[in-house]
Amino acid sequence: MTILDKRTIFPMSRIHNPMLLEAWLENGEIKDAYISDTLYRGFEQILIGRSALDMPYYTQRVCGICSSAHAITSALAVEQALGMHIPTNGLLIRNLILVSDLIQNHLRHIYLYTLPDYFRGPDIAPFIPHSEFDLRLSTKENTTLTEHYFKSFEIARIAHSAFAVFGGKAPHGHGIVPGGASMEVNVDNVSRYRGYMMEILGFIDDVLIPDITLIKERYPEYIILGQGVGNYLSVGGFPSPEGSTLFSQGVILQGKRENFNEKHVTEDVTNAWYKPHGPLHPMEEDTVPDRSQAKGYTWVKSPRYRGQPVEVGPLARAIVNKEEIIGTGTLGRIWARALELKKLAKATLEWLNRLEPGAETLNLKMEQDSGVGIGLHEVMRGTLGHWVSVKNKRVKHYQIVTPSALNFGARDATGTRSVGESSLLGLKIGSEDLKEAGRVIRAFDPCFSCSVHIIDGEQIRTLKIRV
Repeated sequence: MTILDKRTIFPMSRIHNPMLLEAWLENGEIKDAYISDTLYRGFEQILIGRSALDMPYYTQRVCGICSSAHAITSALAVEQALGMHIPTNGLLIRNLILVSDLIQNHLRHIYLYTLPDYFRGPDIAPFIPHSEFDLRLSTKENTTLTEHYFKSFEIARIAHSAFAVFGGKAPHGHGIVPGGASMEVNVDNVSRYRGYMMEILGFIDDVLIPDITLIKERYPEYIILGQGVGNYLSVGGFPSPEGSTLFSQGVILQGKRENFNEKHVTEDVTNAWYKPHGPLHPMEEDTVPDRSQAKGYTWVKSPRYRGQPVEVGPLARAIVNKEEIIGTGTLGRIWARALELKKLAKATLEWLNRLEPGAETLNLKMEQDSGVGIGLHEVMRGTLGHWVSVKNKRVKHYQIVTPSALNFGARDATGTRSVGESSLLGLKIGSEDLKEAGRVIRAFDPCFSCSVHIIDGEQIRTLKIRV
């Protein structure tokens, strides 16, 4: 039996503490990896029996950094279940709210969570303690990146200000509701939103894209390092009044492209801490936690499409959209997110021009009080899906499949790894703190608050895995 060197990173992310990585190395190379979420919150049970019309408010609490993502996806699911139709102004306002939230998320992910892996900041918090391993920027470049790091917080705050124009407040806004949007359209809020977005566009062009260009020039091997499994998924998003979408829908499995069909989505819990069941469609499964499961090592289920793991996020969206990419590895993902930032900010200017001041934004008419609804949208970290069954306007069944679950779910019944776990295989490690693995995983922008829907803070359990 080969004896491998076990290394652990916990917490993995700089903000979502529940994420744990266990890597198993042989001669400095990762031969196997397990990614675990140590947080369980139970949202899918909390929602049962509550008013379907309240779902955008409840589900926003799944996460604080991407709250509007759950608001819009739950609203879409409830509207389908109850036969509701939104006005044009409501559709455009939703786009504007969600885009501003994506922008603040992308900015924070790039500068707060990712770039500190590549430059040396000053000897003050939050830059200390820091790893001295593999830092390639000059003193002047490090100083510039530090300045831009702090400047990005102000720009992210401006994005949240844009969110609040039509969302009321950020995070956990009030603007997205079943039937459309709750805010009115007038010249003042249109002008304020446009002003915020023009400032954001200036930062993207003058600061962010040059910063990412510098990093990919200094660390060219990371454009390829950390590649996924080659499967990509996008359900589309940001519709126009005519029905086209800013993000296309589609699936690429082993190089073959096909249309997305939600019937092929399943979740498996063979290696997660839940009551066992095989692959089930979200409308057929329940969420029954069971920490005693012998095979379990995470709270994240195993979402699959046609039984295969699929990568989601800005890189997947770019590939499905047939846009130019620089690579499918770590910096390929970060570069795709940077270009997506500009694409999103520019799209808001067109949507603002299409708003009609004074026209209705909300239509509360319902065709029925019971039904089944599916909400699907591309959000910050990739594909988000909400499945709901409603009876007498009350939630009977609710399931959520998040982007981070798609990227980082447990191994399924066949033992197939997630995209995230697979991306680490073969990675050469020269650092004591697994810095190379941290760079790969953080490029996905993992959110383990969203991944499972009671923190056990007493101890970290040791995973005993035969190799």
